[in-house]
Amino acid sequence: MKDKPKIDALFQNYLYLKQILPSSFQCRRSKRLRYFFILLILFFIYQICPSTQHISELTFQQRIVHFDLKGAPPKLEYFQKLLPFIKSLGFNTILMEYEDFFPYSGELQIFRAANAYSSKTLSEILRLAADNNLEVIPLIQTFGHLQFVLKHEKFAHLREISKNDDTICPSEPDSIQLIQEMLRQIQSAHPKSKTIHIGFDEAWSIGKDERCQNKLKTDFGYSLERLKLSHISTVARFAKDILGYKSVMAWDDLLRKIPINLLTEYQIGQYITPVIWNYDLDVSNSNKFPNGMFERYTKIFPKLIFGSVFKGAENGNETFVNIDRYFTNLKSFFNLYEIKKDKLEGRISGIVLTGWQRFWHGTDLCEILPEGIPSLVTEAIYMNNPGLRTDRNGVTEKVFEILKCKTKILKPTEFYNSLYIPRTEGIYAYCNFPGVDVYALIEQLHFLQWKTKQTAPSKISTLKTEQKILQDEFREKLSKYFYNDTVEEFIKQNIDSIIPKSLLLTETNEL
Repeated sequence: MKDKPKIDALFQNYLYLKQILPSSFQCRRSKRLRYFFILLILFFIYQICPSTQHISELTFQQRIVHFDLKGAPPKLEYFQKLLPFIKSLGFNTILMEYEDFFPYSGELQIFRAANAYSSKTLSEILRLAADNNLEVIPLIQTFGHLQFVLKHEKFAHLREISKNDDTICPSEPDSIQLIQEMLRQIQSAHPKSKTIHIGFDEAWSIGKDERCQNKLKTDFGYSLERLKLSHISTVARFAKDILGYKSVMAWDDLLRKIPINLLTEYQIGQYITPVIWNYDLDVSNSNKFPNGMFERYTKIFPKLIFGSVFKGAENGNETFVNIDRYFTNLKSFFNLYEIKKDKLEGRISGIVLTGWQRFWHGTDLCEILPEGIPSLVTEAIYMNNPGLRTDRNGVTEKVFEILKCKTKILKPTEFYNSLYIPRTEGIYAYCNFPGVDVYALIEQLHFLQWKTKQTAPSKISTLKTEQKILQDEFREKLSKYFYNDTVEEFIKQNIDSIIPKSLLLTETNEL
């Protein structure tokens, strides 16, 4: 039951009746008993009635959208349309994970992708953000996910494991000097940013190198936790004490099992604001959060930030966004808050909606940004409208309204005696948002993908024609928003091989 205030009023009315009825007329004993039991039942309903008022109390001072630029980084022209739209959805902050698209200079210039943002382009993006009252938080990885750095031979000696380029060795002095220089260049390009995010997630290889083994023995009492905390505290102290950032954010996964005494020893609570991220369908019942984690966190950290997702967390090469999958994750964070409210109340200062473009450097593209916009809008509406938090249909109706959708119903399409049922998300191809033309093409791609499973070898020429048309249309429309290497990568990954080899082989044999 979602309207507890009405129950409150009803109960108060019955209390009033209870006071006045005995003095107004004489009731028979049976009637009085009947009245008593009705009152008792209503009181019982009142007590057990679930309330959404507690959920409605959860609001976020920082409402953050994450842009992952290590795949399909948007052109300036897309940001010009996108940032005002983001602001209109109620967000006030963007988290920019540049990776190799930042205009590093000097010795670090080697990290730059071939078409990395120039300093001028980056300055223009930051100006656009400021014009739309959007705070920009730069994100720089400082432990794991450093493939874009460690893949270069010049910096290979900084790897924790020589054959793996994902994790940097924290016990190598050159590692700290490199990270500090990266932070300096990031700060120089973001003079107005008061917060920085130092990554710190998924460092898969820790304490394996001889340098770290020696440190574990001489400095850390063989404690991997101390090794991790020493590194993050060194980086965070530099960001705060030397560079002057007021806040330093970090993903929390490497901190979850660390005991309070060690977190206190390294003063982690004074230097880090953890982003509690989890992409499970139900984070309120997830084994990724170990027992006692929230109790430890609330004794250490004055503020915490939730990390949900609007795209890029399903499969490493996913093309089509499943809105309900990501929406379910977001809703479960609100449920988690209610369950842990005695610990979390007053501490959740913000939420990040992450939008990953690759799982990590060098892997396939995930759902590209235009495909993720309706998912982002859905989650924004849920966060900003407490009255809709128990009304999924109401959220969808609000999405239709905001995106000015031309229709709310998609009809099945017949194809060679088969019936194509459009995916639920296909409806947004008939709406209005930045990149909707690409979104509509992705819906056509979904249809063509389905057709390849229905087509007889004798009809393969029709598929080839549609494939060629789609390739050309994607090149034209994607190039408005993304650079050429992204355009070609998307086409190669999603369209060039869309016709199964078995079908092509059958055609060849028939010839």
